[in-house]
Amino acid sequence: MSEHLQKQLYGIAIYEEEILLQDFTGSGEKRMVVSPEQLMSFFRTGVTFRTFPGLIWMKDDGTRREYLLTLPAGERTILLHQRTKHFSRKLKLPSMVVKAEIGADGRVMNVKIWGFSGKALQPGSYLYELPLPNIAGANVCLGGTERSHGNDIREAVEKVMFDTPFNHHSDRCGKDGLPFLKYHKKYAGRCPLSSLKCIGTGREILEGSR
Repeated sequence: MSEHLQKQLYGIAIYEEEILLQDFTGSGEKRMVVSPEQLMSFFRTGVTFRTFPGLIWMKDDGTRREYLLTLPAGERTILLHQRTKHFSRKLKLPSMVVKAEIGADGRVMNVKIWGFSGKALQPGSYLYELPLPNIAGANVCLGGTERSHGNDIREAVEKVMFDTPFNHHSDRCGKDGLPFLKYHKKYAGRCPLSSLKCIGTGREILEGSR
């Protein structure tokens, strides 16, 4: 431990009805009453935010960020690991909406994902459980997935979901609860909405984000 005694610059005292900020940077101590908003701005650092295609909103509380974004419908390569065997299958997925939580260290901490009807998420859009292993409802089991996102959140979500092999955990897909490989074979690599569990509407996500 360094023997150098550091000079105190600021102090904060939080009372039942007031927040007091002490300033020791001048020739003497200064005290001032501040609001919670002023205190937050005191610790806030600058963030440059850039929107990107599919983004609905982003929230930042200083310790984590949450993103709600959509991914377009299309064919994805699904990697599956079962015991000692590895499989790769092409699956045509519907439009998707994702809620991703990014920690202060820049890692993807949590992902929820839904399939939805239509091209743009609307309050009345039906939400579906995707027919993929490692998914229960909208919750994704990330396991040991590489979660660093760099500067591209959308790319990071795609990598978390589709560049890492799923395992056989919760391998029950669609209304009939088929294992992924059987579901894929039954629907010939397609993902008809009629085969999926409806688990909500867009309104529940959009209104819950306010």
